Amino acid sequence: MSMKPKIILTEEVTTQIQELEIKRDQLALNRTEAEDRFNTIQQVLQENSLLEAKAKKLVEEFITLKESENGKLKEYFPEVRLGILQKIVEFVGVPPVAEGAAPPAADSNPEQNNKPT
Repeated sequence: MSMKPKIILTEEVTTQIQELEIKRDQLALNRTEAEDRFNTIQQVLQENSLLEAKAKKLVEEFITLKESENGKLKEYFPEVRLGILQKIVEFVGVPPVAEGAAPPAADSNPEQNNKPT
């Protein structure tokens, strides 16, 4: 028995070549699309990292400004509160109490003030 190669017609070869070239072109197109998507993803990741760094910096600035503002409020709040309370007392008509002096009649009998009601 002798093995003879199968005879392939030139028409079959040309159709196979055309099919393979179409597949090759399609794969090349898919590859370029995938590369473009990959490059876009890389750019987006870089932009995201830059934006994340900016956001962290802005958050830190906000926190420091808020802490500074809170410190100033704590520093000035007692004076403001005292001023508001003095205006309320003036409006009600009760004479203001001098610093260091005991309030009238309220603290004269501390035992009465400590009793539960």
